[in-house]
Amino acid sequence: MKQKAENMVSAALPNVLAAWLLTEWLWPLGTVTDTAHIGTFAIFVVICFLFYALRVPIWLSVLGKISFIWRALSEWFDDQSIPNIVRTFWDSGAAWLVGDRPSSMPDAAVRTLAFFVLLWAASFVWHWLIVRRNRWFVPYALTVGYIAVLDTFFPYSGNKAVVRLVALGFFAFAWLHGERLRAKGRDFHIGKWRAAALSIPAIAVAAGYIGPKLPPQWPDPVAFIHSYAADSREELDTEGTTSVKKIGYGQNDSRLGGPFIADDTVVFMAKDEGRHYWRVETKDVYTGKGWEVFQSEQVQSFRNGMPMEYEWWSEKVNATEQTAEITRQDQAFHLVYPLGLQQVQTSDHIVYRMHMATEKIYTTDVNANALPVRRYMLTYMEPDFPIEALRAAPPVQDAAFLKRYTQLPDTLPRRVRDLARQITEGKETVYDQVKAIEQYFHMNGYAYETTDVAVPGANQDYVDQFLFETKQGYCDNFSTSMVVLVRSLGIPARWVKGYTSGRWVGEQNGAGLYEVRNNDAHSWVEVYFEGVGWVPFEPTQGFVNPYAFSLPASNEEQQAPPLQPEQQETPRVPLEQLIEPSSPEQDPHWWEKLAGIWSWKAVLSVFAMLAAWGGTIYATRRKWWPRLTLLRFRRRQVDGSEWLVPAYLALLRQLHDYGLRRKEDETLRQYAIQVDRLFETDEMERLTKSYEQAIYGANSSRIDIREARQLWENLIKRTIS
Repeated sequence: MKQKAENMVSAALPNVLAAWLLTEWLWPLGTVTDTAHIGTFAIFVVICFLFYALRVPIWLSVLGKISFIWRALSEWFDDQSIPNIVRTFWDSGAAWLVGDRPSSMPDAAVRTLAFFVLLWAASFVWHWLIVRRNRWFVPYALTVGYIAVLDTFFPYSGNKAVVRLVALGFFAFAWLHGERLRAKGRDFHIGKWRAAALSIPAIAVAAGYIGPKLPPQWPDPVAFIHSYAADSREELDTEGTTSVKKIGYGQNDSRLGGPFIADDTVVFMAKDEGRHYWRVETKDVYTGKGWEVFQSEQVQSFRNGMPMEYEWWSEKVNATEQTAEITRQDQAFHLVYPLGLQQVQTSDHIVYRMHMATEKIYTTDVNANALPVRRYMLTYMEPDFPIEALRAAPPVQDAAFLKRYTQLPDTLPRRVRDLARQITEGKETVYDQVKAIEQYFHMNGYAYETTDVAVPGANQDYVDQFLFETKQGYCDNFSTSMVVLVRSLGIPARWVKGYTSGRWVGEQNGAGLYEVRNNDAHSWVEVYFEGVGWVPFEPTQGFVNPYAFSLPASNEEQQAPPLQPEQQETPRVPLEQLIEPSSPEQDPHWWEKLAGIWSWKAVLSVFAMLAAWGGTIYATRRKWWPRLTLLRFRRRQVDGSEWLVPAYLALLRQLHDYGLRRKEDETLRQYAIQVDRLFETDEMERLTKSYEQAIYGANSSRIDIREARQLWENLIKRTIS
């Protein structure tokens, strides 16, 4: 019976491993594609390998798989005829085979049927390689490479998949190698081998998972590849490309819209005395679909460690000098810097070149060749914008300046301009009009959303769609809409891209240490006030402008006229509370963080180690269980049949576990002869006679219990050796 169970496990396990390996190809599809019902496809794969493991007849296996596919298609595409789907699939396949590629892609139902057929074929190949040919390495290497490519170049985090594959690989290689040795008739204990195959990978993976880990020691090369490709596209792109998925900071903003895919990759670390946004560039040509760069070749250069000659604001703005230190984790050729930048310093011989149309600062050598900078120091002025001066700012008179920063496409719907006038009705100053538009998004049902975000159609305007139809989106939707509304009133405004201040992770030398990730990529608005300069505003729902706005000392107690109930602002939450705690006192203590991390990881690791320990104990039971049995019966103080009967039964169990199984129709004396023949002794037969006397009461008083004890111990010890 035990041998039969072992054979069943040996036959079933390769199918389980092959099915597991193939399902690893399915789970990332929900992230990198629009494939739905991943779980159903995984169940289909499991069913395929279940039929293989049970050796179901081919005709029955084919019928079962077709039934499953038929049922799935019926549930998902109840408005279509299944025979029509099959016919279209057949016609499309025939066209591909003869080289006549269809002019249009098949519909979703046909593509779903094709995917089922592909999984069917893949399961057959996987079964043939892993189960039939015992060739595990090629499928395993392909799966690892597949996960690595998706994790590197696509918005898919393969951390959990890598852990699963490492554990699966160790276990599968060890287990299957043991099966090969067993098939060759090698003399070794397969149970111990299997226990080692299970316990060693489990302990190694658990220790690696919960143990301390160093941060990445090398810069990510993918960022350099993406940056280079994006710069090339920026030069070569026409209006044909559309990117609907955003991952952190990107170069091409000509087509906005679509879901925002989260990415926790760290872009840079900042040691900073203040908290503000990090700028990268501005854009000011709105096309109705996105943003383009104003055509200008003007560049301003400044050298490393030298002050830059650039006027951010007039003298009306109060500013405090601050410093910051940036450590890049990627391979970028531009700076991230705060508003009011004055000086940049690094150890390299760098020339900084600001593209005046976008205010993007590139890092180059003296020959204008792009050169990445990993660490640099910044000196900047932290502004405090005077509200009185902003309210007193006159209209801008520079015609060329107005034309550039109030540009709007002719296709902009009329209702967008009407909405701008409606929002600012009764507001006399430019500042009050801009503030009214900024606050409009916080109290009129607009929601921050990153997944269910629409893409404008061919005849739709990006801002019009957001303002009047969807009313949900992320920072690009809010900031672009505010710029367009402000420009509709003839007020100069521009779109700014960069990062928020990031996540507070500690304090160093009196300055805050912040971790800025791709998830912190952000866009906001800057409005120009005559006599003051460019001033940042934050319309995105859930975000608060990090820059200071103040009234004169004499007017600090004076508040703006109360708003009507329907115009009152929604409660504003400080940015520090929205993103991260602003001080060490608000951050959880280190022991609280440790408790939060270990609460479930510790349970998982302990469970894995206990399982591995239990497997090891079970595999070595033939060594320790006989000794435990000897110790247990030596301590019994009873004599006669009260000791002999349970001791003999314990011996039978030990002999059975040793491999000497008693047949159902075999008497005890016949069984004793077989045992003695194996051990080349007569001890089992003599002990059996004493046991029968104790059981049946025949001359039980004449049993030599001392001799029986000695015979029993000798037989137990023989099973140990």
